[in-house]
Amino acid sequence: MPEYDKLLQIKLPEALESAIDGIDRSYDLPKQLLDADVSEFEELDCCVFAYFDRDDIFYLNQEGRKLLDMRRSSLDERGRSSPPIFWLEDDAALRAADDFATRRQQPVQGARELVTLSWGKTWLHGTKYPIRSLQGQTIAILFAGYEIPPSRQIKLVAEHYRDTQFGIGEN
Repeated sequence: MPEYDKLLQIKLPEALESAIDGIDRSYDLPKQLLDADVSEFEELDCCVFAYFDRDDIFYLNQEGRKLLDMRRSSLDERGRSSPPIFWLEDDAALRAADDFATRRQQPVQGARELVTLSWGKTWLHGTKYPIRSLQGQTIAILFAGYEIPPSRQIKLVAEHYRDTQFGIGEN
């Protein structure tokens, strides 16, 4: 399936680069990103989210917010449901791309993210971009990508849990 991965890398919208240029090297402090103009990200057809740390996501675009409700039952009464959940799985393999983007201050293409949502978990595939301060230090990471099709998700879940469950079932 390497050809599938290459296709996903090529398909990110051209407008993404322009939107990133609008916030990269534009702020001194991470908290200033909370007031950034993110309108260019809202209309993109890919999921875009930004975070200071893996447990501190501060932005999720419209396409990403659609993932929150994607598999919610039509019988579910929204007034009684729990608040939407969107968080990144925290393990060494998934953090490695964050660390690489931060150290090298270069985008990491072909990055994957395992995202936990209200209805379950899903894999995304795309690119991670470092968002830098005026001084050039990485102050946040921005991920842009697409949900991986269900047929491919099954294999990724199996690989992920095989790699993270050391010693289970061994004698």
